[in-house]
Amino acid sequence: MIQNLPSARPGPQKQAVWEQIIATIPQEHNHTVLEVAMVHRTAGGLEVELRTMIWGDGLGWYRQSTLVLEQASARKLLRALSSVRRRLEPARAARHANQDEAKVIPFPDSQTSTTEAAAVTALLA
Repeated sequence: MIQNLPSARPGPQKQAVWEQIIATIPQEHNHTVLEVAMVHRTAGGLEVELRTMIWGDGLGWYRQSTLVLEQASARKLLRALSSVRRRLEPARAARHANQDEAKVIPFPDSQTSTTEAAAVTALLA
């Protein structure tokens, strides 16, 4: 669920920003979530924030920590995570590799019989 929320950043000059909550990902502990937000600055900047949110009785959800990524860092993280995904799901990656191999039609060579070559030609037609 994407939410657009106005916000203000602490610092020497408060900048008006708005943010979109892209995802809220539950963690192993029911009282902790990972929140992914896009932060749009009025000056035209764009950042990604990864926030560890914790539920506190009487407080509600609050940020325990925030990791701010500029656009270039966010792109690099996405590339790294694609590698992590393949390592977390090796069976799925193997299935996709097998599907790709199934689509390859062998090209006849000089040792291929005429019958085999005709069968391959019929598949290609």
